[in-house]
Amino acid sequence: MNELDELIREYQACLDKKAELAKATKENNEETAKLEQQICQVMIDEEKPSEVVDGYNYSLKQETYYSKIGEEKLCEKGIDFFERLREQGFGDIIVEKVDPRTLNSTCKGIVEEQGELPEELSEVISSYETLGISRTKANTAALKRAQANRI
Repeated sequence: MNELDELIREYQACLDKKAELAKATKENNEETAKLEQQICQVMIDEEKPSEVVDGYNYSLKQETYYSKIGEEKLCEKGIDFFERLREQGFGDIIVEKVDPRTLNSTCKGIVEEQGELPEELSEVISSYETLGISRTKANTAALKRAQANRI
């Protein structure tokens, strides 16, 4: 066995472990949320809003979260979300943002078409290259067909 094969196997083991950890984290988060709701219900049923266990105080808390109404519903009402925020004095919380993945794919497309970024964009966008490993399922069918035809 050569060094490269061994390194690739170690790399694959790390990827497998990463997938296992992601699954375990998801399952743990689901179990934690379920237990939290059960604890809340018992505290309410027993009219006991807090409990100290093993040096930690666990207590009920009620929080309110706010989120934007869906774009479809806003359109039905003829409301522009950002304009409404501005009208209500919340214009300062509006942040222009470009998703990094969208910027990356857009720039890649421009470079594929034009060979490089236009100078105006190069003044505001940096680029760098990384070297990594691409992992795909090996397609050995063509090799097997070629070997079969050779015999």
